[in-house]
Amino acid sequence: MHRRRRTDLLSFLAPLAGAIVLALFAVGMVTAWARADSGEAAPAPPVLPAMLARAAIVVDTQFIGGYAKGNFGAALETVAGDLSPAEREMIGRHLDKIFLPVLNQQGMPNGGRLRLAYERTRRPDGTTRAIQVLAAEAAVGGSLYTVFLYDHGDRPGYYDDWGHSLDPVPWAGPLATMRVTSPFASARFHPILRRLLPHLGVDLAAGYGTPVRAAADGSITWAGPKGGYGNLVEITHPNGYATRYGHLSAVAQFHVGSLVRQGDVIGYVGATGLATGPHLHYEVRRKGVPVDPLVVQPTTATSQEVGYDGGWRQERATLAELLARAPSMVGMGPRY
Repeated sequence: MHRRRRTDLLSFLAPLAGAIVLALFAVGMVTAWARADSGEAAPAPPVLPAMLARAAIVVDTQFIGGYAKGNFGAALETVAGDLSPAEREMIGRHLDKIFLPVLNQQGMPNGGRLRLAYERTRRPDGTTRAIQVLAAEAAVGGSLYTVFLYDHGDRPGYYDDWGHSLDPVPWAGPLATMRVTSPFASARFHPILRRLLPHLGVDLAAGYGTPVRAAADGSITWAGPKGGYGNLVEITHPNGYATRYGHLSAVAQFHVGSLVRQGDVIGYVGATGLATGPHLHYEVRRKGVPVDPLVVQPTTATSQEVGYDGGWRQERATLAELLARAPSMVGMGPRY
């Protein structure tokens, strides 16, 4: 009974409230018109406060190509002179790493034709943060060499036209002894902040000042203080992975853009940032997503053969079509 009376009351009040709102709106409009007719300035409508929008990271695909001579860095000055020096340097380092197993030399010292399609990640200010070569082709000395990026068993790597791996070298650990004191976890009680937070890497036990080494070849994309990480080094690797090394007492003599080789000392164990004592915080990220270093880190060589893999054949065909859009001569622009 009480519920029905409440419903009846609401049914009666709802249209009445709507009528009152419309009446007030009409009165407001009439008042505004009256003020306008009398020459009285109408009050300005309320202005909402400005909202700050965070600029997004932009990822796009670029195509370059043409005839050039010299190492890949010099070749890119010829075929991609409109790119920033920093972006050309990133691409050149990736090409040196990718093509060395098939060319057995740095670049094209006697000249040749280069074509490639690559994915570029740009910061909100327009500068290039990272690049990843998707497919590339080098015509050198009468031979044609083609490489493709392929995720095989959740481990991206580069393969030649027949599906042979060009990444035969396994990754190395950043420390000589990998003793985990705190594992990768979606929620961990933070010993300093005293609340549950994701732990996006693993903590490795080591004494203060222990050398920390690059797990694989790549380029430095961060070297210095970074919030709770303290002193951090981040390395982007050509196969789509990135590694982070945190709480360092000091960073080695590298800067953003520096090329590092597997085993190079990049810093020293410390306790900077949010750390209770000296240790190494080690992260592995795949295409920007943190993953458990102990599960997915490529500590074994990539499979040597994917030529009979159906997924590889399909991906190769897709990337070959993408590569076909790259120009053959400087200034031609991509094909569509």
